[in-house]
Amino acid sequence: MHKIFKFIVIVAIGLVLPQFASAATVYLEASRNTLSVGDTAVVAVKINADGGVINTIEGDVALNSLANNAVVQEFSLANSSFGLWPRTPSLSADGKIISFVGGVPGGFSIEGATVFKIILEARKPGRVTISPKNISVYQNDGQGTKLQTQFKDIVIDVVAAQPGTEIVNDWAAIVSRDVTKPEDFIIVPGQTNSLFEGKKFVFFSAIDNQSGIDYYEVSEDGKAAVRSGSTYVLQDQSGNVELTVTAYDKAGNRRVVKSLVEPEDKISWKFVISVIFIGIVLKVVYKIWKRRKSNASFSSQN
Repeated sequence: MHKIFKFIVIVAIGLVLPQFASAATVYLEASRNTLSVGDTAVVAVKINADGGVINTIEGDVALNSLANNAVVQEFSLANSSFGLWPRTPSLSADGKIISFVGGVPGGFSIEGATVFKIILEARKPGRVTISPKNISVYQNDGQGTKLQTQFKDIVIDVVAAQPGTEIVNDWAAIVSRDVTKPEDFIIVPGQTNSLFEGKKFVFFSAIDNQSGIDYYEVSEDGKAAVRSGSTYVLQDQSGNVELTVTAYDKAGNRRVVKSLVEPEDKISWKFVISVIFIGIVLKVVYKIWKRRKSNASFSSQN
């Protein structure tokens, strides 16, 4: 128990003590910079914090391709340094903009940290430029201080496939090698008037460093499982609910965790951790909502 308490103290201190950083750089790395039509590459969104400690990143990644030379197949959070995702990477209706919001308790200071990965399929000969856009990086100082951030694009050339050559799928190769279950995780109960109309919920976040987590399934008291994100609102609000949460990775491997949610959870290390997690998520979401609302108001006035 003393180890758990020590972990809680470290995380809590990291949230409130000032940290210092001068700049951050968001850039992209591809498994290959030249693709033949039909090939699939893995493009990693990366960040350098210049020695500082950061805990939140949000924004967009743009695909500049006039003729749909390449399309996004899916995303992976494998090896991501961010464990909290108020908004997992999602693609706009026109397939041109990827939006995301990620956070991590206590922050980190890792050069070349992975944010998430884009699985890109080449469709037509041409050139594709992938650009970080409108990305904000926040310092782990308890104030949500925004860091000065610079961006670096990546250019991928798509060429015509040569007769007799095989299609190369870097992502399929990664998935085919993944025979490992997601790592063990905990189910954290929570309840606050600020979320889900005050209803009881649970939070969980599994890690899979090979292909990444695909989705979760949640079952209450042995009933039919439902697909879920990392936050699940209890259907049975009375308590004494036996939860079974199954985390699936992109290769279909699964990890099953069970937990009993009691009517009134006493203040414990689980409660403290949930408060920390919820506080981070609320702070990020509120900050983004407030800024976007302000921008929308400004646009309507002009």
